[in-house]
Amino acid sequence: MRLVLIAWLVSVGFSLCGQIKLNKNLKYAAPFQVVAGFADGTNQAYLFHYHNSGLFEKWNIKPNGEAWVNKWKIDPDGTVLVGQERFFGSSTFLVFTTDFHHATRFVENRFNEGTGLVYAIGHGAKRKRVIDYLADFGVLFISRSIGFHASYSLIFK
Repeated sequence: MRLVLIAWLVSVGFSLCGQIKLNKNLKYAAPFQVVAGFADGTNQAYLFHYHNSGLFEKWNIKPNGEAWVNKWKIDPDGTVLVGQERFFGSSTFLVFTTDFHHATRFVENRFNEGTGLVYAIGHGAKRKRVIDYLADFGVLFISRSIGFHASYSLIFK
């Protein structure tokens, strides 16, 4: 069934090749999605496959169950004071500086926003057919999937 679906998608893609008008900035937006996908894949590998690759330990990145305390003050006897920020912004707008989970989420979200911005600049105010938008977002989806797969399935397997 999977092969039939792939064959159908390829044949539809070839038949529409000359008819689809892709966004002119798609070549700039797609790499943003590769980076966003890579950050997401890295985050998911970190959360769910921390010990599989050994790379996180090698790079001295603490597991999320330990790293979450980095944003909170710790009193002299070692008690985590949840609700008392370790430094200004450590639990809000600077949380990405406190642990790996938030850093990868930050990268993913900023690159998703960058994709939207680059795509919108390339689009302008013109109206396109639905199939053209589907093709644009198909390219972005594939780009994101490549980044995710490279990280989650290949590097941190």
